[in-house]
Amino acid sequence: MLVSLLLIVGGTTCAVLAMLLIRGLAPPGGYLRGMESADGIFSAAGAGLAVVLAFVIFTVFSSYENGRNAAGQEAVAAQQMYQTAGFFPDKTDELRGEVICYSRSVIHDDWPAMQHGRESLVTQHWVDELIATIQQAQVRGNGQGAALEHWLQLSEDRQEARRTRIAEGQSFVPEFVWLVLVLMTITVVAFQCLFADPSATGFVQALAMCAMGLTLFAALTMIWVLDRPFNNRGAQITPSRMEASLAVMTHQTGLLPATLPCDADGNPA
Repeated sequence: MLVSLLLIVGGTTCAVLAMLLIRGLAPPGGYLRGMESADGIFSAAGAGLAVVLAFVIFTVFSSYENGRNAAGQEAVAAQQMYQTAGFFPDKTDELRGEVICYSRSVIHDDWPAMQHGRESLVTQHWVDELIATIQQAQVRGNGQGAALEHWLQLSEDRQEARRTRIAEGQSFVPEFVWLVLVLMTITVVAFQCLFADPSATGFVQALAMCAMGLTLFAALTMIWVLDRPFNNRGAQITPSRMEASLAVMTHQTGLLPATLPCDADGNPA
């Protein structure tokens, strides 16, 4: 959050200082005096930047929403798997213990790993264990057959949600797009500085540059924040939904296994 605010304030301050510096060096009337097309050129450049910013913000916000929704779907699927495990008496405790360990590893290991562009090997371990355990479960009758089908669907939903979450945790905006955004922003700010006129009121010109700089740098910072939704940049998606599901699972009297195959962080015991 602090870094995000510094980017906005720092960028806007530099733009205002640049305007005041050029104002002190500019001739009366400014550098663009007599250039009748200057306003049109500036409007075209500003409109082009606004369109690109709007498109990129919409795209990264969609990615952010996908990541948040996937985190919620994963948590719901894990909690439902915990309940469905009761239909397999010979493997109920084992399956429920592995679901709890999976949830713990997501919170304590998979989430931090995403912040560095990786995924947790511990979480993947519990994914493999859940698959191996359900394959060993005895299924008798249509009731357990339907339960097994439901379990496999929940497992697929959970896996797909995790894959989406990990994918959306990666940086979405390519480096080239960042380069274009920065160059276009510098161009618009520099062109605005050319309108500096020492014969005009300095406060008003500084205020105008402040308004424009604040808008542009706030937009760039918003893209930077939303581009990595699981990093603490000001709009971090936390594992709160998985924590809520885990709390429900671990506080259901009579359902919690006597022993768990992992520690409090989800590491295999």
